[in-house]
Amino acid sequence: MIPLSLYIHVPWCVRKCPYCDFNSHERADIPEQAYLAALIEDISGDLHQVAGRRIETIFIGGGTPSLMSGDFYQTLLGEIRQRIDIAADAEITLEANPGTLEQGRFEAYRAAGINRLSIGVQSFNGSHLQALGRIHGKDEAIHAAESARRAGFDNFNLDLMHGLPGQSRAQALDDL
Repeated sequence: MIPLSLYIHVPWCVRKCPYCDFNSHERADIPEQAYLAALIEDISGDLHQVAGRRIETIFIGGGTPSLMSGDFYQTLLGEIRQRIDIAADAEITLEANPGTLEQGRFEAYRAAGINRLSIGVQSFNGSHLQALGRIHGKDEAIHAAESARRAGFDNFNLDLMHGLPGQSRAQALDDL
């Protein structure tokens, strides 16, 4: 059978970035438990379409998936495993925003079974971050990468944007 890849969308953000075209919405009070129940119901309703197939990759994007707790992902991934076979070596990626991370959150994601992070740094330049509407600065971005490593993630990427309005070649290279 053809293997599966699963995308899970978390549509909420602290602040909507002006460049973002994804289905995402500013919201201070995230309905975590209600959304968890809705995701489980949605997955359960589609099981007949994936019978006998195995999930090889899961990508959790957004919005800002790092607004959700480790317990949310522990329960969600456990419920998925009860319904669909997930490969033992499946890559399970979570998008994380450096501005939404608390100490210990990466450890909780790792404990839940997430084994790869995609950290939305976008830039290390303060004026570019401000123009992009990001809620973090250079220091938070660096701290996020260091925290990921300390939490045991050996597989993560830093998203960077290039060709930003007014960005010089030297600034782009400095980000790299």
